[in-house]
Amino acid sequence: MSNLKNSYEAYWQNRLSSIKREFEENTSNEIFESITPILHNGKRHLDVGCGNGQIIQIVRDKFSEIHGCDISITALNEAKKIGLLPVCSNLNEGYIPYKDDFFDCSTALEVLEHVWDPSRLLKEIRRILKSGGRLILTTPNIRYLRNLRTLIFLGSFPHTSTDSFVWGGGHLHYFTRKDLISLLSHAGFKNIKFYINEKQFSRSWKRRFIRRIVGTNMFGEYFCGGITLEAIK
Repeated sequence: MSNLKNSYEAYWQNRLSSIKREFEENTSNEIFESITPILHNGKRHLDVGCGNGQIIQIVRDKFSEIHGCDISITALNEAKKIGLLPVCSNLNEGYIPYKDDFFDCSTALEVLEHVWDPSRLLKEIRRILKSGGRLILTTPNIRYLRNLRTLIFLGSFPHTSTDSFVWGGGHLHYFTRKDLISLLSHAGFKNIKFYINEKQFSRSWKRRFIRRIVGTNMFGEYFCGGITLEAIK
């Protein structure tokens, strides 16, 4: 367990400088673009696997309290500097240190693929959400056509992360939309709905054309590198 924590501390010590550079260069964050339109107002928000607290950029005007949990003290110290209320938590232990029915909304952005037991984590997130509370989740899409091409035609398992601190960026699991429906339903969530990043179409006429031909649902299944969804407790 200590080796895992040390790995993430080292990762964040290296990662913080590149994040600062991306921010200064105003690099677009497609994950934030995809979830911003589906964020509602509320009292308490929790970002599971919050890292250095970047989520605060898009939720600070929507919630009175913004909490975050992560395994890395290095990352949490940065998150605290910008106003996030941090708690150190190893998500692989299957416990998030908050009481039942506490949060209006939780985000888990590029987190589920990193934990040993995704089902256990989802049940824990549901526990700390209020009745009617919302989970907004993103994860890489293994059914993305580029990933299928790499596997079927090139004979290599696709990398769904550019992070290099361990093989595959620390990803332990790979999901399709159908997988996530099964996991979330088993954890007790309902009203599962998928979204795609609409801003991508203003940047690419090819993507606009493909969606027109195959439809929005099929576009999300095969032409999006990531999956974005909302689920209700």
